[in-house]
Amino acid sequence: MRSRGAVFWYSLGLTLLLLLPMIGLTWFFVRQRQQQNELRQAAAERGGLAVEQGAQDSWRALLVVQQEEPGFVLVRVDGPVQTVTLCALPGELQVQAPAGTTTLADCTLSAGPGRAAQLLQQTLATGETARSTLYYLAATPDCWADCAGSEITARLDTAALLTKEEREQIGYGEDSVAEVSAGEAPELIARLQSCQETPGRRADMRAAVWEAFARQNTSLLAGMPQAWREHSARTLTDLMATDLAGWEATLNYISGQPGLKVEYCTAGTRVAGGEVVLNEEGVRTVKELLQ
Repeated sequence: MRSRGAVFWYSLGLTLLLLLPMIGLTWFFVRQRQQQNELRQAAAERGGLAVEQGAQDSWRALLVVQQEEPGFVLVRVDGPVQTVTLCALPGELQVQAPAGTTTLADCTLSAGPGRAAQLLQQTLATGETARSTLYYLAATPDCWADCAGSEITARLDTAALLTKEEREQIGYGEDSVAEVSAGEAPELIARLQSCQETPGRRADMRAAVWEAFARQNTSLLAGMPQAWREHSARTLTDLMATDLAGWEATLNYISGQPGLKVEYCTAGTRVAGGEVVLNEEGVRTVKELLQ
């Protein structure tokens, strides 16, 4: 009996020696988190400022136009700085794959837009970009137009994008301003792209048109998550209900801010060995959007 009792107490003591440090460490981290939350709340109360829902969140997604030659727009929605940034990427852009390299377009057509988003992030992932979530959402041109709404229109000054000769080539020589609805946007993008020689410049035409719609119709930004819900049967995405709610909160917040900035940027590319790759500036641009 004594032997069994000694074994019991020895085992109990050993178990406590193992568990007590773990319990103490867990309590320490929980308490630290509580204190940090209390300090942030107190600071907000002292400053008299309430943090609005969505004001502190940033979201990133690869938006894909599903067609014979897929189109790509990388978007970053940034609540803290109240900015929406669009960056169109050429379908010919090379990304790293397990078997070598492939293009965004080929990857999308063979393995789906989710895989294209994954390879894009893995190709550029370093530090912060590796930890950021890149969602994807893919739809046909008609579906994107329906999400925007038939009443939505935008004006685009083609003189800011094209030379006089290029404008004349597509019918905007005398009047450089194009006014189109969301349903007419794909045709305008195709016309703008038809007079561009490089993949990078053709991609910029899509970004410029999308930026015009978003900048001139701030209600479009706030309403887009709900439109995605309503057209979910026609889209491919990894956005869950909670993700959409987060996007919606941030877009609603920034849409109501006087300092809202909607812009598009260019991801610089170069041709190396017949393949389209990002140049140094393009790598920096895309990495910043993914952070």
